Amino acid sequence: MSPADLAASLEQYDYQYFIGEALKHVPAGFDTRQGSIIFDALAPVAYSYAEIVMKLHDLIMNGYVQTATNEFLDYRGQERGVERYLATNAIAAATFTDAQGAPVAVEVGDRFASIGAEPFFYTVSDVTAAGSAELTCESTGTGANHYVGQILPVTPNDALAMAAITEVTAPARDDEVDDEYRARIMAQYDTSSYGGNVADYEQMCASLKTVGAVQVYPTWQGGGTVKLVIVNNDFQPAATELIADVQEAIAPAPDQGGGYGLAPIGHVVTVVAPTARAINVGMTIQTDGSIDDAALQTQVAAAVEAYFDTVRKAWAKRSAKPIGYSVSVFRAQIMFAVLKIQGITNATDLVLDGQDEDVQLVESSTTSELPIVGTVTVNG
Repeated sequence: MSPADLAASLEQYDYQYFIGEALKHVPAGFDTRQGSIIFDALAPVAYSYAEIVMKLHDLIMNGYVQTATNEFLDYRGQERGVERYLATNAIAAATFTDAQGAPVAVEVGDRFASIGAEPFFYTVSDVTAAGSAELTCESTGTGANHYVGQILPVTPNDALAMAAITEVTAPARDDEVDDEYRARIMAQYDTSSYGGNVADYEQMCASLKTVGAVQVYPTWQGGGTVKLVIVNNDFQPAATELIADVQEAIAPAPDQGGGYGLAPIGHVVTVVAPTARAINVGMTIQTDGSIDDAALQTQVAAAVEAYFDTVRKAWAKRSAKPIGYSVSVFRAQIMFAVLKIQGITNATDLVLDGQDEDVQLVESSTTSELPIVGTVTVNG
């Protein structure tokens, strides 16, 4: 019997059960109708018993990793030394110019805000060059991951005419959800992270808040060499700045094998980003006439992008046999995603890069591909 089954078996013991059982033991001839002295005396006790059972139900559910939720799952994870990943702050690159387009100096601590009804606020965390700086979003979570464009000064700067975010260099992540956290806890029972094994490097990268996932290739250039292929929290190829930060944290140059980072002594670690592979998608769509061409194109493209996103999120999942990584883009899954769009009655002739076959990406120590949506062509 699973914890969920055991907890479910208690659900029959509610108020009606306890009041009914109590009234069965009242001798015949006494008034036990609702509102009678006996009924009114037993009812509060029945409610109390039902509340105890409800608490026992919750105690059982929250006592096991498989069924615990929220802070109770955190407690179970801490027993295994596994902490929930908390939301992080997005980091962006920004430029600052005056009315003539010349660079304007800003200082660490200066504040800026995005444009919109619910703006994001940023703080200058590092001045990288004249008229350029690194900004850190003050709020956590993925909301600021895709804001690129003009920002407004909160800290007064009379020389400033234009400030803009040019790139989100390190996207943020949200709090880890229960199911993802649970899976990591359960994985600890199967594999121990120790001494620079693959699981250890996965945990190292996971501890760095800016890394979304990693493929680990041990001994890729002989004993003691390790290659880490990383993506950011949006599961896109890591930017140059992120690669440099991860390299510095795990195995800083010039003495990579010296043990000055997270990597064990003697390990030479190379950190790179995957190669983005754009895959063009084409298909013929039939509708019931309730959706126009523009909306059809937009919704189909969104459905395709959502499927590719699920593929990227599983990109770093290791396969058991053979050991390694296997990433494919399946036409059937794209078809399934498209057919869920309201108004579409049929989808045929689906091709990927002009071919009517699934795409198997290259995942090896020399080349690691990450699927990106190319052009989406919808034929009516």
